[in-house]
Amino acid sequence: MTDFEEVCDWALKTVRLIGDYPDEVVVEAVPGDESTTLRIRANREDVGKVIGRQGRTSQALRILVGAMGKKLKWRFVVEINEGTQSL
Repeated sequence: MTDFEEVCDWALKTVRLIGDYPDEVVVEAVPGDESTTLRIRANREDVGKVIGRQGRTSQALRILVGAMGKKLKWRFVVEINEGTQSL
């Protein structure tokens, strides 16, 4: 497993712990020229939990992923999107 895959896997495991629908969380890594974008999709009801009050949880995710990227000398951008709807 490469370092980039480890960062993506860490983000997936972390977001799955936050929400009520862990099976619906998807983290997609989109490589770019100067950075990699981690697109996090979660259940509609879990998006608020992933973002957190006043964006604190999402900001913490961004800080930690950024620190991992700094160690790898690469930039990561975190996007949080609404995924599937609850049944």
